[in-house]
Amino acid sequence: MCRICVILRSFYVADRWHETGRAVSLAALNQPHEVQMKTVLRFSLLGALLLGGHAFAAEPKKFDISMFPAAEVNQERVVIRLPEVENEADMMVELQVGKKMMVDCNVPRFAGNLEQHSVKGWGYNYLMLGKVSDPISTLMACPDGQKKETFVQIYGQGFFVNYNSKLPFVLYVPQEYEVRYRLWRADTLAQPAMIE
Repeated sequence: MCRICVILRSFYVADRWHETGRAVSLAALNQPHEVQMKTVLRFSLLGALLLGGHAFAAEPKKFDISMFPAAEVNQERVVIRLPEVENEADMMVELQVGKKMMVDCNVPRFAGNLEQHSVKGWGYNYLMLGKVSDPISTLMACPDGQKKETFVQIYGQGFFVNYNSKLPFVLYVPQEYEVRYRLWRADTLAQPAMIE
């Protein structure tokens, strides 16, 4: 007999015991057709609920980040959770930290690094934005002088990390900065190098 059938039958025995106040033997379960149909319907519903609960239990749990330090004053804690994918080793995540600025035809950028720190006692890593330089820019003449709002990114060390769906990426950045990310996927076919 299947496991769910055994469970449903034991629920039925317990239910009959609750109604009558005495134990019911399995031989006494031979009931008229009407009673059996009601019982089948009742336990079909119970079985559907049990199976539905199993489907919800199969969902991955959200990783608890309570062990990570809280953001300091004028700082934000940003969390990036990635979905599970095939061949995670073939993927990288580019973390883009920057802010929106009004710029002309020149290309500005900031310089800075994402520094890796560890949660004491846990071993989990998080990233913190270090000192950021004033923006540097190309010096082209912009005849029209028009400006538009653009996301100006910080360039430096630590902005490329391995893809990881098991643990979230936790970053600490000043409030005036925004965090974005994009995914990089390696070609599955490695090309041979030529000796010259």
